[in-house]
Formats: sequence, C-alpha cells, structure tokens
Amino acid sequence: MTSVLYLLLGIGLTFDVVLSVLKQTDFYDNVRLIGFLIIPIILMTYIIGTQTGRASLYKSILLTLISSFIFAANINLFLTHSIETTPILNTVSLVAITGLQNVFSNRPSFLKLTTFRNWYFGISGCLISATAIISFITINQKLGILQFIPTILHMILAGFVSLVFGMTMIMQLHKQSQLIVVVFVMAILVALGFGFYTADSSLFFLQMTLGLLLIVETWYTGISTYFNSYQKVLLFIISSLPLLFFFRSNIEGINYFKEFFYLLIKNFTWFAVFFSVLTFIYYTIETLLLWSAYRTKYFTSDLSDVQINTEYRMVILIPCMNEAAVIKDTVKSLLATNYDALDIYVIDDASTDNTVQQVEEFKDNQKFHLLKRVKPEAQQGKGKALNWAYKKVTESYLKQGYILEDTLVTIIDADSSVDTDYFDKVNLVFNSDFELTGLQSKVQVLNKNRDVSQDLEFREIINATQSLRSRMNTVAFGGNGQFCKLSTLFALHEDPWTTSLVEDFDLSLRLFLSAIYNVRNVQYDDIQIKQTGIYNDTKALVKQRVRWAQGNVQTFKYLGKIMKSGELEKKQKLEFFFTLIKPWLMAIEYLVVIYTGIVLLGTLLLFGFNVASRSFITVFVCMVLYIFLINIVWAILYSKNTREKLSILLVLKDAYYVTRFLVILSQIYPQAILRYFNAQNTWDKTNRQN
Repeated sequence: MTSVLYLLLGIGLTFDVVLSVLKQTDFYDNVRLIGFLIIPIILMTYIIGTQTGRASLYKSILLTLISSFIFAANINLFLTHSIETTPILNTVSLVAITGLQNVFSNRPSFLKLTTFRNWYFGISGCLISATAIISFITINQKLGILQFIPTILHMILAGFVSLVFGMTMIMQLHKQSQLIVVVFVMAILVALGFGFYTADSSLFFLQMTLGLLLIVETWYTGISTYFNSYQKVLLFIISSLPLLFFFRSNIEGINYFKEFFYLLIKNFTWFAVFFSVLTFIYYTIETLLLWSAYRTKYFTSDLSDVQINTEYRMVILIPCMNEAAVIKDTVKSLLATNYDALDIYVIDDASTDNTVQQVEEFKDNQKFHLLKRVKPEAQQGKGKALNWAYKKVTESYLKQGYILEDTLVTIIDADSSVDTDYFDKVNLVFNSDFELTGLQSKVQVLNKNRDVSQDLEFREIINATQSLRSRMNTVAFGGNGQFCKLSTLFALHEDPWTTSLVEDFDLSLRLFLSAIYNVRNVQYDDIQIKQTGIYNDTKALVKQRVRWAQGNVQTFKYLGKIMKSGELEKKQKLEFFFTLIKPWLMAIEYLVVIYTGIVLLGTLLLFGFNVASRSFITVFVCMVLYIFLINIVWAILYSKNTREKLSILLVLKDAYYVTRFLVILSQIYPQAILRYFNAQNTWDKTNRQN
C-alpha cells in the first residue's frame, strides 16, 4: 500500500506541475522546475518514507504543529477564497506531510492496524489528486468552466484535509504525553487565528517550512542511516537541488530567505575551512606519531633471559550468543596449546541455536567449563554476561585457595584461534615484570578475499597506535585477546565491565582512574590472536563499527576525571584527551565534507566553473591524494610484514582497498553520535560469516 501511495504522490505532483508550467514561456525554466524541484521531492519522499523506526517526542510535536497549519490554511482557503492555489508549493506541503507521516507514525501499536493505515494512505493519495484537480480548474477558469465547480472541489479538498488531519492526530496522540495534547490545542487556535487575518503569508510560510523540513529530514536520514557511499552522495545531491531552485526563482517573499542563507553560507564556510585545516593538522600529527612509534615494538624474543618463576593460571572467558558456527573450532584451538594451568569458560547467553551442542564433546575435558545463563537475566549485553561469569569464577577460585595475583582473566571472542605457544608467551611476559597489570594481544583478521583492509587496519594502524600508547603508558584493552590480573579486577571493588558498547576500553579507563597503584598494560608484537572479519557485507561492517564508535563516544564522560586526575602523568592525559575527542572531530569533519560538497554543487550549477569552484575541486583532489599517499605507506609496511616479496602492484591495490575502507567508515561517527543522543544503546548481534 505504501508503494501505491508514492505512485499517487508522483502522479499528483507531476500533474500539478505540468499544469502550472503551462503559464511558463521559457523552456529552460520548465526543465529546471521539473529537474530541480519535482523529481528531487518525489525521491526524497520515497527515501525518508521507507525508513522505519523514527518516532520521538519532539518530532511528534513538530509534526502536530505542521499538521495544524496545513489544516487551518486549507480551511481558510475554502472559507475565505482569499488566496489562490499555489500548485507547486502546495503540493510540496502535502507530499512532505504524507511522506513524513509514514516515517514518524511507525509505532508498533499502529503497525498492526493495517486497515487504519491503508485508509490513511489512500485518503492522502486522494488529497494529492484533489489538489491537482483544483489547480487545473483554477488555471483554466477562463475557458468558461462553471464557477461553482471550484467551490465544490474546494469543499472536497477541505474534507480530505480534515480526514487526513484527524487521522494524523489520532496517530500522534496515541499513548503520548499530555504535552502533545496541549501543543495540539494551542496549534489549532494559533493557526486558525493567524490564518484568518494573514492567510496568504501564513500559507507561504507553511509551504516554505515544509519544503525545508523535507530537505532537512532527508539530510538527517542520510547521516543517521546506512547507505552505500555512492547512494549517500546521490542522496545529498538530490536533496540540495530544491534549494538551488529556490535560489534561482523569483518567487515573491523568498528574497528574505535568500539573504539569510547567503549570510549563513558565508559565515559557515569560514568555519568549514578553519575546521578542515585543524583536522588536517590533527591527522598529519597523528600519522607522524604513529610512524615514529612503529619501531618501538616489544617482542618476546627479547625476553630470552627471563626465568619462569610463576606459572600463571589462565582463566579464559568466552561470551557466546548464537555462536554455533565458530565456537567449536575456537575451543579446539585453545585446547591445542597444551598449556597446563588453563580454564576455559564458555558463557552461553541463552543461545537459540545449537551453540551448547557444539561444545558438548569437550565436557569431559577438565580444562573446559560451560556456564549457562537463562532469561530474563540473559541477553542483557556482553558486559553483564562477563560480570556474571567473573563473580562465579572468583568465588570458586577463592574457595579453592588460588592466588589472585597469579591468575590472569582473559577475554576471547568466539571466532578466534591462537598459536600453540600463545599462552606460554603471555606467561613469559608476566614473569618478566611482576608489576604488570594487563596485556593486549595483537589482532590478526583472517582474509577471505583480496581486500586486506581490515587486517591491515589491525596489524599496522591499530598496532602502531598501541605502540605509541606503550610510550605513553596508556595501552588499552581492545576486545579480543585481553589479559588482566584477577587481583587487579578484584581491587576495583565493582563490576569490571559496564554496559558500554566498548566495555573493554571503558574498563581500561576506569583502571587508570582507580586507586590501584601503577596500572600498566603492554602489547607484544608476536603475541597474536586471529579472528574472522566481515566480508562482502558492507552494511554489517558499518553496523559493527558504528557500535564501536558509539562506545567510544560513551567514554567521553571520563574526560573531565582524566584531566583532573592527580595520578595520571601529563603525557597520559594528553593521549587520552585526543583519543576521546577524536569521534567528535571526525563527526564534525564528515558534516563539513557534506557541506562543502553541497556548496560546490551549488556553485557549479549556479555560477559555472569559476574561480571558487576550481579552488574547491583543487583542494579536494589534493586531500584525496594526500590520504592515498599515507595509505600507500601503510600498505608498504603491511606488505613487508606479511609477504615474502614486495610488489608495487599489490601495494597500490592494498592502498586502494584501505582508502575505500576508510571512505565507507567515514559515516560511522555521525551515526554513532546521533544514536548516543537518541539513547539508542541496544544492538542486534552481528552474524558470523563462515
């Protein structure tokens, strides 16, 4: 039924515009009208109308106000005949309201009311058609058509508007707060009172507001929702075209808006330039620091003279929810290490697949333990599952008399594999420094196609970041293969893991901020853990990285405590500061890039290939080449570490994949911040790929 609605919208809008352009004499103006306004509006309405799950209080209030003004303005049109139908803008209003209704009204309670929704969409489509018919009659009154016909059609239009408005209010007021009701009543009174005296200006203001609202909502949809890179570019281009149409049109009353937007663009351009320069400096300094720290790596081969005085007990916690595809191989890999002091705890978080059945063959192995969680406590997040298992293990170890200082708690993902000497190397490192509190493994992502961007990211870029943090003493836990002394976790006197989406990094920050003496973590380059990546599914990859980015945004709350801490050194504070502000900088820079693209498009279409547009394009090309050259360096380092022979062709190919990878992931930070402010903290599990 939704598709039928959009068909009606398209037909009604096109018919309306075709009738309106009969008054035009310039062919170019007619083409510009359809290409810059009509097609973009239809596409924008379709794009935002097909995105579900977008309902919140302030949007309901806003939509209530707009609905009220539409109702009042069209009733005034019927009662007073003080204004003529404005075909294009009036249809924009109706298209916007019906399209936005489809987005904002998707509440679970109404999804079941199929008949109600079908009637709503059907009447909305009739309303569009009625608008087109009235426009036709209004334009062709000179042809001798009976004068009473427009009045009858206005009455029909008013009836349709009333029905749509009433149904809109039912959906908006359903199970909403009293605030909505108050706003609704006030909006009706204000709209009716204002409309009777200044119907012409109020309708025009309403139409302009709705047109801009449609554009802004499309931008918001593009920023907050996953699209492929080329789809995002097209979306932002399409949504910018109506603005260009308004700028080029001599519609009465629009000059004020033109002056306002010119001033806004002028001022914001200076901010965009300043922020881009700032981001360029930040990115350059960060890259240079990573390259300088690249050589400061730790290797267990440098510890050949270390005496093994303690055999640390390894407590492996593997949180699992529907991991049947991978968990068996992971447990086999861990048991194959033949490390004696090893306890493997698989934490089944109420899996609905055959995860438990996959590990039943290990139940007779003394090193293997299965912990089962049941609902409603289960499936409340990775952090809660780990805390639950941690408490059980700690209680058991205390009863058995194990020394907490000689016990390492290890978090390993369910899709992992390790070398046979993995735990021996970890044991060697902790014997080399008894004051060490934690260790993070180097992560290797298994490649299943020619795109090595994820493995390159972990092996080189993230590894270089940890090398830099080793200098700063800020090495953080990063997911898979993290080791921490049980005594350190016990000294926190609270649950180690929170509900943060990056519970590992959150734990690291709280350890550094705690009263625990001399917290220090390390990473060794030859202590590696392998995990599977996400391939041939860009949407799943972006979803995973948005979750991580949102977790990093959540940790921003610790910035104040870090800067005020009397225990942390200045270099630690500096590193944490730049780490915590990075998601915000990247999100703003993404918006700056979008803004720059829109301005460049407008400059090209309105003024041609002038000096300003050439400058924009030159700077953009230089930035792309600059980023690509940096990625070539990363590709060379990756090739030297993973291939026997350096191939220029493979280096260029890897650099291309990494650049494309970074472009795809550029959208994650604004999405993460929007989810953070919308309090969207729950996530569906990313499915494993075999």
